Amino acid sequence: MTEVWNAYDLNRNQLPHLLVRGEKIPEGQFHLCVNVLVRHQDGDILFMRRSANKSIYPGYYEFGAGGSVLAGEDSQTAALRELEEETGLLPDSIRLLEQVCSVEDQCHFDFYEAVVSGDKNQVRYQAGETDAHLWLPPNEIPVFIESHPCFQNQKRILKKWIG
Repeated sequence: MTEVWNAYDLNRNQLPHLLVRGEKIPEGQFHLCVNVLVRHQDGDILFMRRSANKSIYPGYYEFGAGGSVLAGEDSQTAALRELEEETGLLPDSIRLLEQVCSVEDQCHFDFYEAVVSGDKNQVRYQAGETDAHLWLPPNEIPVFIESHPCFQNQKRILKKWIG
């Protein structure tokens, strides 16, 4: 099934046409993506490792879950969908942390924090997306993100929101 996204301008105004995953996004247009930082009620943060089979950034660590917002879907709904698809987790609460635009990626990013409770071993992997995970206490995150492959925008978010 082809993934279809709403198109946006630089200022996040929705445009009247759709974008299709895999097709070039026209200059000056953007799609919307979500990233969900998952915090366990004990304070630990979830890191998921991207599958070695991913065509871009295989083996990179990401906090929680993330992906593209589908056409007709709002950002928070997409965040909840991606979280369940990629980790199997259902949050006790979710809140928007920050919205940023990456002109080079032609993407608007919405960063959320989801708080979960229960057994940390309940995390499951989405085939082809992720192949490992770990929970880290906040004081171990700075060393981890400098010694493992992680996305720059997620490093910035972690430094801002974790300390």
